[in-house]
Amino acid sequence: MCGINGYVYRAGAVGRLDLAEAMNAAMLHRGPDEGGAVDAGFVALAMRRLSIVDVRDGHQPMRSEDGRFTLVYNGELYDFAALRSELEGLGHSFRTRSDTEVLLRSWMQRGLRCLSTFNGMFAFAIADRSDGSLVIARDPLGIKPLYWWLGPGGELVFSSELKSLLAHPSVPRKLDRRSLEMLLVDRYVADPWTMLEGVKQLPAGCWLRWRNGEIEIGRYAEFRIEPEPIDEREALAQLRQRLDETVRSQLVADVPVGVFLSGGIDSSTIAAYAARATAERGARLKSFSIGFDDPSYDESDLAREVAAHLGTEHHTVRLENSRFELATLDTILDHAGQPVGDTSCIPTLAVSRLAASHVKVALSGDGGDELFGGYEHMFWAARMRFLSETTPAPLRRAGSAVLAQVAPMVSGNLATQVRRARKGLELSLHSPLEQFRRTRALWQPQDLAQLCVHDHAGEALRRDVDLDPELVDRLEPEELVMQVLANGFMSGAILAKVDRMSMAASLEVRPPLLDRRIVDFARRLPLEHKVHGRTGKYLLREAGRDLLPASVYEHRKQGFSLPLHRWFNAEFWELVDGLYAQGSPAAALFERDALQRVLAEGRTASERAGVLSETAASTRVWLLASLARWMDRYGVAA
Repeated sequence: MCGINGYVYRAGAVGRLDLAEAMNAAMLHRGPDEGGAVDAGFVALAMRRLSIVDVRDGHQPMRSEDGRFTLVYNGELYDFAALRSELEGLGHSFRTRSDTEVLLRSWMQRGLRCLSTFNGMFAFAIADRSDGSLVIARDPLGIKPLYWWLGPGGELVFSSELKSLLAHPSVPRKLDRRSLEMLLVDRYVADPWTMLEGVKQLPAGCWLRWRNGEIEIGRYAEFRIEPEPIDEREALAQLRQRLDETVRSQLVADVPVGVFLSGGIDSSTIAAYAARATAERGARLKSFSIGFDDPSYDESDLAREVAAHLGTEHHTVRLENSRFELATLDTILDHAGQPVGDTSCIPTLAVSRLAASHVKVALSGDGGDELFGGYEHMFWAARMRFLSETTPAPLRRAGSAVLAQVAPMVSGNLATQVRRARKGLELSLHSPLEQFRRTRALWQPQDLAQLCVHDHAGEALRRDVDLDPELVDRLEPEELVMQVLANGFMSGAILAKVDRMSMAASLEVRPPLLDRRIVDFARRLPLEHKVHGRTGKYLLREAGRDLLPASVYEHRKQGFSLPLHRWFNAEFWELVDGLYAQGSPAAALFERDALQRVLAEGRTASERAGVLSETAASTRVWLLASLARWMDRYGVAA
């Protein structure tokens, strides 16, 4: 695992490797083992390396023997041994055992066509001196990050992290107001946008070619759910075989490999297959989990039970006496590179640090919910379609108006029921995609008119995902949720969080469920093998049932959350009050009265007559604190 960066020169300028070294220094954590920078003629390329495969060789930047191509690469190709054999059959000779050289020679043999042959997680840049072109590319699901900026003179700057990109003095630090609004609605900023105006992230499954100051962007892969009939018994046999093959291939490394273990279906299934494969080699798998002092959020006992059943060497870190610490927020912002709405980055950072003290690589269960149907949102979407098809719109509109009148007069559980019923009726009046977006919105889009000071009046809000209308019409509601999450939320929020927080600890995380073999299988799997009644991930559950204790299947899904409102101590509120003092850069983004109401709701962190949940009120304040601290820390102009 590595971090990569580089930039092309202005016409007539001389390459300056000191800038590449400065960008490298900003992401030392991504590759503490070694680094390198090279002048490739018209572009400076640099990288930091976390040595996993072929530790002795495989150094980067890597050049072809004739000096034509220069490569920097971040990631892993799981099938690199098979690709190497194929290339050797075509006449290529190898100097190293690394997958870096396999990627380089694949490019020499096939150019852009090689992208469709790769099974792995990656981002890379390759310069071609013969035609003065630079190509950057990102893996099909967006597991590895890649940011870029094109200057007014046509110069391109790119990097694995925003902090590193900003180490280049030409990259501007101005807030993108429309990305801010996306952040407030969706809790994250979807590709290709970032929170910085003009700075983009290359979308998953895409490549970008720079030549003579002009860029071209193309797509080589896209995740699409396309179910095909298959017998349940045959589907289960195929899934078990693919899980076994995939986990074994992702255990391959020249350094120790462990596994994250929460006690949930996804991570427990991966741990079960990994423990079995490791035991066959006469070794013992290491597993890692996190616990909380609040029992309503703590799953560490279940993780420990699974570990004992599998015979892993288990390690747990507990977040006890939980309270806010500024150093933690700053660490998260430094590595995320922009504000974050997902507070699970805190336990992700903690468990990554724990794992990094024992191993250099950890397998995770990421992707199971999106590919096999593990989110409660699916069932809400199905109810919305049923409501839309059975109740005329005027009746739904009238019902919503009546409940709006009732809401202030009730409290407690009844208030919660009224709020949910009204929300359902309101949502049913929108398109399926908009229904889903508003279901999970932190702020409803219409609320931003009262909260934000806009600089783009009349323009439509950005959406995190836009789908082909034909695909929307063809998919069942549950499948539509999986499609949207896999194309947006998974790469933009879940995988981004895991990559940045694990890399902060210099730990490589591999997600076997996002291996090409599993993804291709899951996207063709019929809905009836994913969802049984109100139970999601049916087939994935069955794939590990013979290997896991029954308690895994009896446990209610909790997610990787934490008691956020309990972390908000006096130090936190003092920070927020200072960051949003009248006249501060962050305060200028919001209408003063609306902002103060949001902060007040966060201070009480209560149900407030059924209008806003405790979790939403706390998350809103966390996100605002994250935004203001990021602007202050990086000198981002409003």
